[in-house]
Amino acid sequence: MIEFACVLPFLVLLFVGGFQLMDAISAYRKVGSTVRTLADLTTQNTVITDAQADEILNASRQVMAPYSPSSAVLRISQIQVDAFNRATVSWSRALNGAEYADGTAVTLPAGLRQPGKYYIFSEITYTYVPRIAPTFIGTIPLTQTLYMSPRSSAFVAYN
Repeated sequence: MIEFACVLPFLVLLFVGGFQLMDAISAYRKVGSTVRTLADLTTQNTVITDAQADEILNASRQVMAPYSPSSAVLRISQIQVDAFNRATVSWSRALNGAEYADGTAVTLPAGLRQPGKYYIFSEITYTYVPRIAPTFIGTIPLTQTLYMSPRSSAFVAYN
């Protein structure tokens, strides 16, 4: 009985820590799935409107379930690379955050800087709040980005 009383706090800590670790990993995987969903749904269009972009952003929030999307900033943007290899935002739409202004300079990975190319840039920033003892552990910021080429056309026109 004495041995069990001595080991019990360690076992409880191990159980709670393992649960929190697996929950945080699950949230990180949901963030990755969401950023891919944003890019995938956007690249399937040849023309996109405000309503369609908002629909994609709202649909991607469903991918986050059971995690609350209220603390997630979702953003889709199109990046254009000009003849001088300068990358700028041609349009942007966001949920729970600010959009990029048209013409904003973007730093692309070297392999993507090809003159005349367009990319859909999706990004998510999610603040993970632990379910057990959030004040003790603190929040964990999770961020993912993804570049994807449009599928059906050279670029996705924005109306």
